[in-house]
Amino acid sequence: MSQNETGLRAALEPRLMGAVGSAFEALDFDACRYAGNWLGLALYGALGHRRSIAVNNIRLALGESSARANQLARRSCVNFGMTFAEFMHARVASPAEIARRCSEAGYEHVENGFAAGRGVILLTAHVGNWELMGASAAQRLSLTVVARPTSNTGVQNFIDASRAAQNVAVISKYENGRAPLRVLKRNEALGILPDQHAGNEGALLPFFGQPTRVWTALARLALLSGARVVPAFGVRRRPFLSDGRIVARIFPGWNVESAGDKEAAVLAGTRRVVGELESIIRAHPDQWLWLHRRWREADGAKLPS
Repeated sequence: MSQNETGLRAALEPRLMGAVGSAFEALDFDACRYAGNWLGLALYGALGHRRSIAVNNIRLALGESSARANQLARRSCVNFGMTFAEFMHARVASPAEIARRCSEAGYEHVENGFAAGRGVILLTAHVGNWELMGASAAQRLSLTVVARPTSNTGVQNFIDASRAAQNVAVISKYENGRAPLRVLKRNEALGILPDQHAGNEGALLPFFGQPTRVWTALARLALLSGARVVPAFGVRRRPFLSDGRIVARIFPGWNVESAGDKEAAVLAGTRRVVGELESIIRAHPDQWLWLHRRWREADGAKLPS
């Protein structure tokens, strides 16, 4: 892409984001869900290369046939379309709207984590609607999430403003560890989504039986702070179109503890993170975002032909 094309894209993307956001803000959550359904189907049809990545990911991880993998990839795109539309609307949604749209099961596990006074790390993933779960959680607790910023500052500003409107604070994943540690030291909640490829700095671990690079930052923060790790996932209820509400499924928490070898403790904690992610994805395979290159030949993964 030329420098002029890059500059044009940087100028147009925030305007497009704002126009799309304004359209979804004018709708209610039900209308957004229906519009998001069609957006997701269009996305599935348009993203040829990414669709192939998603289908191959599903075949690799779950051992599904090509036909079943295509079906799950299509439903995953539908969920993503709904999630995008709901996120666009959430900036202007009232607390009552959010509460009607998102419920929870297992909040006592979060309360148990706070009881120790060292903060709670919410282990979550790109499953269901993670953004709406965060907006709902922020009505009950002080929530900061660690997120990777987009390459476009204007688009990122729009995303940050949408999260700020729901009282969700954001720390860039590229900041040093002091910022998230301060959140935990205040006995607040820190949300982390470690389900995407970690790059060369990640630990090489099996994920659904295939080697891939996994973020160790969550386990490292838990070890340094003593914070409780509480898995929580914003699962979409079925049927997507006639219901589609979000349930925050919260599971019993655990701690990363060292018997002297800190790196071994971090690795063991990261393996447990992987296990939690595998469990929720197996339970809701059509709600995870399969479009990214989670498994790579450079890591030793044997990709389907």
